[in-house]
Amino acid sequence: MNMSYEMLGIIATFVILGSVLAVTGVATSDFDLGTDDVRIPNITSSTSTAQPNGFYEWCYQFERDCK
Repeated sequence: MNMSYEMLGIIATFVILGSVLAVTGVATSDFDLGTDDVRIPNITSSTSTAQPNGFYEWCYQFERDCK
């Protein structure tokens, strides 16, 4: 297998560039590694799971009779 110096330079450039981008990404904390605790809400029988309706909320806010 004969590999030229140009090919070695291109591979080295990609390795160095990838390493720099990985270190920069971790340092700026743009990536979520999943270390946060996942909190699931406790839903009981008294918890309202209904989705609010924006149309009726608008009517209520502006005291309109929207039926």
